[in-house]
Amino acid sequence: MTTVQTGDFVRLRGRRWLVEGERDLGEGLTTLNLACVDDDAQGERADIVWSAELDAERLGDEGWEALARTGTDDPAVFSAYIRTLQWGTATATDLRLFQAPFRAGIRLDAYQLLPLWKALRLPRVNLLIADDVGAGKTVEAGLVLREMLLRRRVDFAVVAAPAGMVRQWQDELEAKFGLTFTIVDREHLAQLRRERGFAANPWTAGSFFIISHSLLTDDTYAGGLRDALGSFRSKAILILDEAHHAAPASGARYAVDSQFTRAVRGLAACFEHRLFLSATPHNGHSNSFSSLLEILDPQRFTRAVPVRPRELDAVMVRRLKSDLRHFGERFPKRTVEPVILRDLPEDAPDLLLPRMLAAYGEGLRTRAETLPAREAGLARLAFVGLQQRLLSSAQAFADTLAIHINGLKRRTASAAVAAAFVHGAAEVEEAETEDGAGMNDVLEKEEMRRAEAAASFAAPVADLAAAQAMLDLALKAARRPDARVTWLANWIRAQMAPNGRWNTRRLVIFTEYEATRRWLERRLMEALDDLAPEDRLAHFTGATPLDEREELKRRFNADPATDPLRILLCTDAAREGINLQTRCHDLIHFDLPWNPARLEQRNGRIDRKLQPAEEVFCRYFVYAQRPEDVVLQALVRKTELIRDQLGSAGQVIAARLADKLARNGIVAAQSLAQEVETAGDDPLVHQANEEMDDDTQRRRARQAREIDELRKHLEQSRERVGVDPEQLSAVVATALSRAGVPLGQPTGSVEGTPVFQLDASNPAFSTAGWPEALDTLRARRRTRADKSTKDWRAAAPLRALSFRPAITAEGADAEGVVQLHLEHRLVRRLLGRFLSQGFQSGLSRACVVVGPGAQPRVVLIGRLALYGPGAARLHEEMITVTAPWTEAGRGTTPLKPFATRGEEATMVQVEKALRDPRRPPAVAIDRVRSWAAKDAADLEPVLRTRAEAARREAAAALTERGIKEAEDLRALIAGQRSRVATAVDAPEDTQLSLFGDQEAAQRRRDREHWRRKLVELDGQLVTEPDRVRASYDIRADRLEIVGLLYLWPASN
Repeated sequence: MTTVQTGDFVRLRGRRWLVEGERDLGEGLTTLNLACVDDDAQGERADIVWSAELDAERLGDEGWEALARTGTDDPAVFSAYIRTLQWGTATATDLRLFQAPFRAGIRLDAYQLLPLWKALRLPRVNLLIADDVGAGKTVEAGLVLREMLLRRRVDFAVVAAPAGMVRQWQDELEAKFGLTFTIVDREHLAQLRRERGFAANPWTAGSFFIISHSLLTDDTYAGGLRDALGSFRSKAILILDEAHHAAPASGARYAVDSQFTRAVRGLAACFEHRLFLSATPHNGHSNSFSSLLEILDPQRFTRAVPVRPRELDAVMVRRLKSDLRHFGERFPKRTVEPVILRDLPEDAPDLLLPRMLAAYGEGLRTRAETLPAREAGLARLAFVGLQQRLLSSAQAFADTLAIHINGLKRRTASAAVAAAFVHGAAEVEEAETEDGAGMNDVLEKEEMRRAEAAASFAAPVADLAAAQAMLDLALKAARRPDARVTWLANWIRAQMAPNGRWNTRRLVIFTEYEATRRWLERRLMEALDDLAPEDRLAHFTGATPLDEREELKRRFNADPATDPLRILLCTDAAREGINLQTRCHDLIHFDLPWNPARLEQRNGRIDRKLQPAEEVFCRYFVYAQRPEDVVLQALVRKTELIRDQLGSAGQVIAARLADKLARNGIVAAQSLAQEVETAGDDPLVHQANEEMDDDTQRRRARQAREIDELRKHLEQSRERVGVDPEQLSAVVATALSRAGVPLGQPTGSVEGTPVFQLDASNPAFSTAGWPEALDTLRARRRTRADKSTKDWRAAAPLRALSFRPAITAEGADAEGVVQLHLEHRLVRRLLGRFLSQGFQSGLSRACVVVGPGAQPRVVLIGRLALYGPGAARLHEEMITVTAPWTEAGRGTTPLKPFATRGEEATMVQVEKALRDPRRPPAVAIDRVRSWAAKDAADLEPVLRTRAEAARREAAAALTERGIKEAEDLRALIAGQRSRVATAVDAPEDTQLSLFGDQEAAQRRRDREHWRRKLVELDGQLVTEPDRVRASYDIRADRLEIVGLLYLWPASN
């Protein structure tokens, strides 16, 4: 009976496996732990009893014996087979080799490779991508994830994002990187429980998931994730989008953990790798920033322990769009234009109401001076919230003022609820219901609760008669358009519907409050009534259900010739992560948020990478006769200065300005505007700049070096592992042909890029697996209500396909065209046919092809694979031996391999021959085939010698990598332990008594955390370096002889 042991390769159940270990069950029974090594099932696990397997056999090295046994292969098929093997190789030995960019459907710029460059150098991929709004962070994260999958460093991934962005993440990861992610939400959980029972865990039914931020704090969803991860799961990665939401919330002196902070901190500890994305990671509180970084990398950072720039540089990527433009990267020019409204009558409600409110606020503040400081501060909140809404619209002001008047009759309320009144409109992150009206009710009730709470604190000092007079005027004013509406309607007529006919121009309008949005929509519909605006205008708000949001984004980015939508009226629910740049370069702020970061996020909806227009226009309104607008205009100028020059310091300045305005409102407008203009010279700003090492000159000098290095290594990687679109097209065409479906000739082109069309009704596509693969060529289902797959397929025809980006003359992605790339699901299915055991058994793996040279040549091709823990392929490469071929003396004289120059010349000829594979005359094929076994036997010893040399070189590189990463990690943990110990030994804070109750409690929790962290770091010093080093241990290696190729001269 055959015996097997750990490290052996075996074949059973139709596949090849590596024996990873064995376990004695007693009574003479032993189970073997197997990991599959076949290309189309790599890494699958199985536990078996050897004696119980019917077809099990131990494998030796695969030699040349089967080559050409049944004839020779068609040159096109053999070429596709060899290229598929080449494209399937990956290695963990070379940190400078980029592999993922050539397996993705993206328009790549070298600067986007910096996160990947840094990730490859980290023992754990703990990385903060802090690039500017619209700079392409999602693509950068996808590149890191795909490369880690190729290098077998990741096998489980969770993306956590704001609810409005989960579908966008799902679409981009599938379309651009061939990764199919499941959205875990209420509907998915309900469906899973219907199918598998209430105890089913959604996190065990797959490997790639997306969840919204809000559900991450819900134990209904997070509990199952913790169960699936255990205390720690190796090869698992958490991708946290808009990661600044996980940082402790800002306080007056010290940031305090939020519920989301605690939820993310608990879950992140279970993942080996963490990838955080945020354009605004530093909120001005050092302890908040260090807490976020500790969640990212607890071995490098500790909360409330100051961050050192040298440590941060290893794990953070931070580029502003202004930096990238400085280095020649293409981003649109942003023009920010004020729309000055002049010459209004002095009694116009647009001017009179602000004056009345200013007098009301002045009286309130004067009378509040008799109150204790805390109560006086809370009383001012009512004025601030009313002013915010008045500067938005008379309607929003009237709605809130009515609630305010009712609230003046109350005497008790929550200070926390009152404080929320001045921090923008009420929002919900996740529209759990598909009922938009119901969600609107929820938002309105929250607005009422906040306004009433703020009013109750103002009640002792408020002037009820003045409030009622303002309400009467506001209600009257809300029945008519104001000067902004009039200007906007005229602009739309002139720019979007000249001569009464709508053109292709599109417009985004932002407002902060839902009441303003509803009022503005009514006024615009009235003003544009003769232009039939019903199909031209839509809205996107916090109450818009997720499916409807996706449909709105699709329509707004669609070709204007196919969709009538022209104007998207948005509340700030659309300010984060929504891509609206494809067909739109105009944005108008109907009102202005008081937080510069929010203003920048709004502008980022159209000012982003892949904006086809050369210039985008962001406009805002200024009443020349309204004092408050001086401050708002200064705020806009400060936002642009932050964007262009101030880097990370700008984030802190923005937070400070927003906080100041929220505390006091806009009073003493001229001096406040001057303060806004000069803001930035204070200790918190300097500390943020120092911690993030964000001096503009140093940042750009560093980036210049990085971009030069990235461009160089991108080209070097392209030469080694690049996938030529023409070659991919040829391989796909061959695979389709063998499936009985010709790719055919291009059906058209987009600016020189050929496009093709498949026919879903072809009978060859009716077999299992094909319909699902073809679904990736259809437009995604528009709503979750599309339950019937049959109906959806009937209504959604296959889109055209291309093998390189299809870019229109305007610079936009061509609508209705899907770019096929190496990781696209359809391509993987087609290429999988060349890798499957069933297909390979039908290959002779020998081929004779017409070559460009004058001399017949022969090439023996092998593939070397080195396996690490879990049968992870740590290194793969193709090994070749080439030799001149002649029949003279073949019976007695073995083939003599070429030396280096001859080898290189032969491989150049091989590449040329496989680009246009042609079969030579049958007589030539018969001549060489009779010698195939002898030729392979002659060359095999040289191939094995070269493979052994390659194995030693790769093993040495892997060992060196493992040792270096282990040493780096040990030094990192030791250094962190030393800093934490120093912090523990430091005396208690002398200013703790000045902190608020929550802030003081948070500071005490942080200090207690330091003591626990010391114990954790002591344990990690013992275990973690060894674990990292062991991940590069070679458990087994295997050489397969995969092909024998003859180059036959065309002239022979």
